Amino acid sequence: MSEQPAALQIEQFDPAAIRAAIFDFDGTLAATDIDFALMRQGVLDVAERWRLTDNLDQKRYILEIVDDAGALLTDAADRERFREEAAEAMRDVELVFTSVAAPYPGIPEMLEQLRDYGLRVGIITRNCRAGVASVCERHPMHHEVLLTRDDVARVKPDPAHLHEALEALGVAPHEALMVGDHVTDIEVGHAAGAWTAGVLTAKTAREQFAEAGAHLVLDSAADLTAVLCVSARLREGRA
Repeated sequence: MSEQPAALQIEQFDPAAIRAAIFDFDGTLAATDIDFALMRQGVLDVAERWRLTDNLDQKRYILEIVDDAGALLTDAADRERFREEAAEAMRDVELVFTSVAAPYPGIPEMLEQLRDYGLRVGIITRNCRAGVASVCERHPMHHEVLLTRDDVARVKPDPAHLHEALEALGVAPHEALMVGDHVTDIEVGHAAGAWTAGVLTAKTAREQFAEAGAHLVLDSAADLTAVLCVSARLREGRA
């Protein structure tokens, strides 16, 4: 069996249609290696103090556990205090790991090349803003829009997260490519009406991206240069 190419076309995809690339952060642009089990336990410890754990599905994603637990509190002030405590528990874990995190090889260069060829760049992430900032301050990565979990009311895979980024960039969904390392990134792209690209990691296999309907599957987000910038050169007659 022949080796699969770095970029596998799942269905018809027109790179010339793309005016913006929107990226997930953790696992796509940067290797943060956050201990999510530790973060989950921190949130559950907060929920236990509030006596909420008996009615929680502890296998849910962490942010969804926070939402579920908060919904069990009838008093608005209590909900707000619980959310603040849970957010602090998540942030405490996240900042330990992002303080030493770095982008994957070729990522800063890829983002600069997208800018050079006139493509808009955004990041949407379930990470906290302080965590992303701690990486970008040490390792600058070009982007025009950054929307973390601290910046939006509804995080991905809710399409509102991606729609807010596209609105800020002034780009229509059908002109955008959502790039991420998890099937939820593909889900949010489809839900928002955007094109999608999956980035292979230990988390998600090629077959899972194919099942989710990813239009492209990449070995690394850095490979996006070969897909989008070549098309941009052709559009501008620069090839």
